[in-house]
Amino acid sequence: MLITSTREEDAGSMEVTEENITPKELMEKIAELDYSQSQLRDLNIEMRRWLDVADDDMVVLRSENTALRKQVKDLEKMASDAEQVEAEPCRLILADEPSEKRCDENYIQKLENTQEYTVIKEENKKLTAKVKSLQQQTEQDKKSLSTLSVAIHSLKCEMEEAQLGLLHREDVINQQNLQLKYAEEIVEECSDFMKDLKLTNQELKRQLEDQQDEDSFTILNDVMGKEERSHIPVPSLAEEIKLLASWSEEEAEAEEVLELQSLTASSRTKRCAGSSETAVQKAGLFMLWILAFIFLAFVASRNSAGDFFSINTLWSVAHLMIQPYCTVHYGALPPI
Repeated sequence: MLITSTREEDAGSMEVTEENITPKELMEKIAELDYSQSQLRDLNIEMRRWLDVADDDMVVLRSENTALRKQVKDLEKMASDAEQVEAEPCRLILADEPSEKRCDENYIQKLENTQEYTVIKEENKKLTAKVKSLQQQTEQDKKSLSTLSVAIHSLKCEMEEAQLGLLHREDVINQQNLQLKYAEEIVEECSDFMKDLKLTNQELKRQLEDQQDEDSFTILNDVMGKEERSHIPVPSLAEEIKLLASWSEEEAEAEEVLELQSLTASSRTKRCAGSSETAVQKAGLFMLWILAFIFLAFVASRNSAGDFFSINTLWSVAHLMIQPYCTVHYGALPPI
C-alpha cells in the first residue's frame, strides 16, 4: 500500500506543470518527496532486517535439517544392526537345528512386535515427516526471499526516480531564483532610471524658469525699445501692414516650434497641473500689463503725431502679439 501511494503521489506530482507551480507549492512537493523518501528508506531497512532474519532462520533450519538427517541415518543404522544381531542367532539355530525353525520365526515376529521397535519406527516416520515439512518451509522461504528481493529492487528504482525528481525540482528552484534575481536587477535599474528622470525633470524646471525670466526680460526690453521708437516718424499704412504680416508668420512658426517642443516634453515626463495653472495665470497677468502699457504707448504716440489708429487696427495688432499665448494651451509647464 505504501509503494502504491508513493507511486500515485509521484504521478500526481509529475502532472503539475512547471510553469504554473509556485515556490510555496514547490517547497511542499519537495517536503512530500523527502517524507516519502524517508518512508521508503525505513521500509528498505525493515525489509533488509526481515531478510537477515530469514537468512538466520534458513541457516538454523539447514543445520536442524542436517542434524535430523544424521539422526535418521543413525536410527536406521541402529535398526538394521539390531535386526542383523537378532537375526544372526536365529539363522545359526535354524542352520544347526532345522526342527526349531518355526519357533525361531515366531520369536523373530514377537521381537518385531516389541515396543522398542515400534517406538523407533514411529520416530523414523515423524522424522521423515519433519524433514518433508522443513523442505516445504525451505521452498516457501526461498519464494519469500525472491519476492523480497524483487520488492527491494523496485524500491531502489523508486528511490532513484525520487532522487531524480528532487534534482529536477532543485534545478527549477535555481532557475526561479535566477529569474527573481534578474527581476530585482531590473527593478533596481528602473528605480535608478526614475531617479534620473526626476533629476532631469528638476533640471528642466530650472531651465524653464530661467527661460521664462529671460523671455520676460526680452519682452520688457522690446517694450522699452518700442517706447523709444515711438518718437520716430510713423511709417505708412502699407509698411505697417507688411510688418504685421511678417509678425504673424513669425508667430505661426514660433507656435509650431512650441507645439513640437511641448509634445516632446510631454512624452518624456508629466507636469504638475497646479504649478502649470499658476504659471499660466502669472503669464496672463504679465501680458495684460504689457498690453496696457503698449496701448498707452500707442495713444501717446498718436496724440503726438496727430493721426490715430482705428479700433480695429489696434485690436488686430494686440491680437497678433498675444496670439501665441491665446492659441497654445499647455497641459503642463511649457517646454524649453
